[in-house]
Amino acid sequence: MNNISVLLKEAKNAAGRAYAPYSEFKVGCAILTSTGRIYSGCNVENVSYPVGTCAEAGALAAMINGGESEIKEILIYADSKQIISPCGACRQRIAEFAQGNAPVHMANARGEVKTLTIGELLPMGFKEF
Repeated sequence: MNNISVLLKEAKNAAGRAYAPYSEFKVGCAILTSTGRIYSGCNVENVSYPVGTCAEAGALAAMINGGESEIKEILIYADSKQIISPCGACRQRIAEFAQGNAPVHMANARGEVKTLTIGELLPMGFKEF
């Protein structure tokens, strides 16, 4: 299996565990680290919308908790007809732990996948000063 297939499976599984009672919009994310480990996360809504958590943030927290800090590839899956991209905050979160050429795969329920680099998604992101 290639990386996209493995990451897609993990992200779909994570989306299946999402807590999305308000929007019913389930998102899962899977991260492949530079050491070959995979971490996943799902979106967690809250009745007070701004305090919800994106799937990417959950996967990143799991990665950091696992003692890792370098994203090799990341896949975001949405249980929708359209491919979605990470929100602006999550683009910056991903850029914190990925090289500019790291692939960001975005997949939907139809099985379509689009890949861009984090540099393409966030061309002028904040970096260390």
